Amino acid sequence: MKKWYKLIGAVAATALLLPLSACGGSRGATNSSSSSDEVTVGISMPEQMLERWKLDGENLKEQLEGYGYKVTLQYADGKTDLQTSQIQNMANNGTKYVVVASIDGTATGAAVEQAKSNGATVIAYDRLIMNTDAVDYYATFSLTDVGRMQGEYIEKKLGLKDGAKGPFNVELMAGSPTDNNARYYFEGAWKVLEPYFKSGVLQSKSGKVPGSLDEWQSIGIDNWDRQKAQNEMENRINSFYNDGTKLDAVLAQNDAEAMGTVNAVEGAGWNYFPVITGQDAEKANVQAIVQGKQSMTVYKDTRELAKATAKMIKDLVDGKKPEAKDTFNNGNKDVPSQLLTPVSVDKDNVKEILVDGGYISAADAGL
Repeated sequence: MKKWYKLIGAVAATALLLPLSACGGSRGATNSSSSSDEVTVGISMPEQMLERWKLDGENLKEQLEGYGYKVTLQYADGKTDLQTSQIQNMANNGTKYVVVASIDGTATGAAVEQAKSNGATVIAYDRLIMNTDAVDYYATFSLTDVGRMQGEYIEKKLGLKDGAKGPFNVELMAGSPTDNNARYYFEGAWKVLEPYFKSGVLQSKSGKVPGSLDEWQSIGIDNWDRQKAQNEMENRINSFYNDGTKLDAVLAQNDAEAMGTVNAVEGAGWNYFPVITGQDAEKANVQAIVQGKQSMTVYKDTRELAKATAKMIKDLVDGKKPEAKDTFNNGNKDVPSQLLTPVSVDKDNVKEILVDGGYISAADAGL
């Protein structure tokens, strides 16, 4: 009998252990591949005054929530201190993935380092975060291609490749000195335009031409601000072009700078608009292109950038390696990067690319 009781007791003990072991295995599996309700993502966008950043934030949030993740989206109102504070709060709350489109790529470093030390994966969105090892991935468009398209558009419209000798008057503006991307944009444009400046086919009445690529910040517009760009162009027009001298083209490196230039030209009362480039395909600028005021913009489909970034995070959650075939050096490391392809848009293809592509309605485009 004693042996029988001992056998029953052993079987019962084993039966009690089995569910516990199974539950333990289940918990272990859940921890190794995080379930969607455990995945927290913080998004820090620089501002929402510029239409593109508002759309970027909303598109990315929608994509991530589509995967079932818990998402916090914040805008920093163009204030570096506020963005730093927002990222630090995300870190303190234990956010697992932090996506940052930085205002100042250098100033943001300390905040993302805190997020990283708290166990977060950090993804730089469209703008690289500089001089830190805390950046895990970078998602953006091919930056030098943006500038190259702007430079080539000026080259084409002035007939430079066809041998036009000019000299043509071209004014140059670069992006915000605090935005690491701005250097690459200008590099792409400068590679096209610099030989023409050296040969004298292009000239700048204001003299605001950098002596080398490393001096690009000398013509940068702080924070890509439209009003600052407008003030700059008004000063140049009043100082160098108010005697009837023709301004043939303006390298404006985003749509805020382009709109500031359009406003300055309209204020001067000219009966023409120079070739004016841009970037971002904002609604007001698309309308200006249709109206013949702005010449072109470089379209970066932020819906695709949001999808690519959200997919990066999903791959990481699922234990897969994200698609990041390229690298960008941020001063400390080569950051694995995914580069999307931008598209040059002007009056000839605005309907095909932007309207038919579903990015903007015909009414919003002014068609």
